Amino acid sequence: METNVNKFGMAPLKPINYFVYGLGNFASQLSWTMVSTYLSIFYTDVFGLGTGAVALLMLIAKVWDGINDPMMGTIMERTHTKHGRFRPYIVVGAIFLVIFTVLTFTVPGFGGPAKLAYAYITYIGLGMSYTMTNVPYLALPMVMTRDPKEINKLNAAQMMGMTIGQIILNLFVLNLVKWFGHGDEAAGYHSTAILLALVALPMFWAVAGLSKERIDVKKSEQGSIIEGLKLIAKNKNLVCALLYSLMNMFGMLGRISVAVFFYMHCVQDMRFITVFMMMQMIVGTLVMPIAPKLCMKYGKRNVAIVSMLIQGISLIVIFFGPSTSIPFNFVMMIIYGFGYIAGPSGSGMIVDAVDDFDLKYGYRNDGMAFSFSGMATKIGTALANSIFLLIMGKYGYDNMFSLKAQLEGAVDA
Repeated sequence: METNVNKFGMAPLKPINYFVYGLGNFASQLSWTMVSTYLSIFYTDVFGLGTGAVALLMLIAKVWDGINDPMMGTIMERTHTKHGRFRPYIVVGAIFLVIFTVLTFTVPGFGGPAKLAYAYITYIGLGMSYTMTNVPYLALPMVMTRDPKEINKLNAAQMMGMTIGQIILNLFVLNLVKWFGHGDEAAGYHSTAILLALVALPMFWAVAGLSKERIDVKKSEQGSIIEGLKLIAKNKNLVCALLYSLMNMFGMLGRISVAVFFYMHCVQDMRFITVFMMMQMIVGTLVMPIAPKLCMKYGKRNVAIVSMLIQGISLIVIFFGPSTSIPFNFVMMIIYGFGYIAGPSGSGMIVDAVDDFDLKYGYRNDGMAFSFSGMATKIGTALANSIFLLIMGKYGYDNMFSLKAQLEGAVDA
């Protein structure tokens, strides 16, 4: 019988719980950041699609991806197994995520409409696999503990996993593409995707195995799907948290999706591309451990507002400043990185909103709430990718540039 319990009547989480949970977002980045950072340039410069076709593909796929998130949340909420409601989906979803990550970065041996259809099928399949894995993953803290401090620490751990994963990915991907490809970019991306996907799989399974669901939600506490949707629409706190997620991803992933293009064709100096791609993430990783304390002291909302101001002003300054200057970009990415201080704020605000559901209405729509968060995130990403690619196309980018020479120059440097 447990003797070491906190005021919520539960045994405190151990350091291994935070570490393993953070490992899950590290694994996610091996697919998510690979896609968000390099898929646009893979589609235009390797796969052979025009910017307009890529923009439309990403918009359609991500909007559908966002729509199926609430479907996933509804399924999760109505799943009751001896292993919990969320963890079984992580185990199965991770397998599909591995398969579709590899297929997405594969150039098929045919062209024409069939090739475009292949891109749609694999990219949409990848998004659905990510939904099946990531929505239950993000919802896990709510069933692992009732302690707000522990929830903040879990969310900070997964954000640290995210930033470290992004750093590792941006540090090694271009080198791996060249090393595996030996001059063949298609083969390089394909082999790199296989390696990253296989590394991610056991990490997801470790999360599912060690992140125990200790809070059980009875079927009677969930209500009908229609009631859940009505409650989400009524909950102003949740709506604001979802809008925050949407705008945060619009800015963050929008910047990431065009960063490689920017350094290739605007700065025209690939020697420092890996530094610039990960500098803000390094800063974010360093400040993330103090984020839970700031959230507890000043409030999650206030920390999120300060974070968005830091990142928004940084991007505006980059737009109007000497954007081709190496020192200028270096300094601005450091400043931008301090915006990662809001790490656990987004997920934490959603947890608070779900608790508010429970107190006011007696229903606990945790799966649906986090699925809507995923929907907001993906719609923000879709809008960012599509809008910025369309703008690039309008100003003349038509995949006439060869990535091969740029990559070789960057890696050799």
